[in-house]
Amino acid sequence: MAEQEVGPVGSSSSKVTNEKILALVPEESVKRIPFFVRKHALSKTFEKIELEHPDLYAVAAQEGELPADAREQLSQIVNGIFEQKLKKHNL
Repeated sequence: MAEQEVGPVGSSSSKVTNEKILALVPEESVKRIPFFVRKHALSKTFEKIELEHPDLYAVAAQEGELPADAREQLSQIVNGIFEQKLKKHNL
């Protein structure tokens, strides 16, 4: 039986989708988040994207690579969220 790609945030079925989105964030931005809150910060970021941009999250949940336009939009959104969080916490 094939694994379903879309599921509730934090479920194993959304793991592939979240990894695709995380790949759009520069590694140095992720490393600036303290390791003891990193998992929480990332999961909340993915949850926010899924709730506020369900259409883009659904595109990311599809098999294969992200289309160029969706990749660009998701990159701007996720990096904007990271910039806001890092600035808010002086990181």
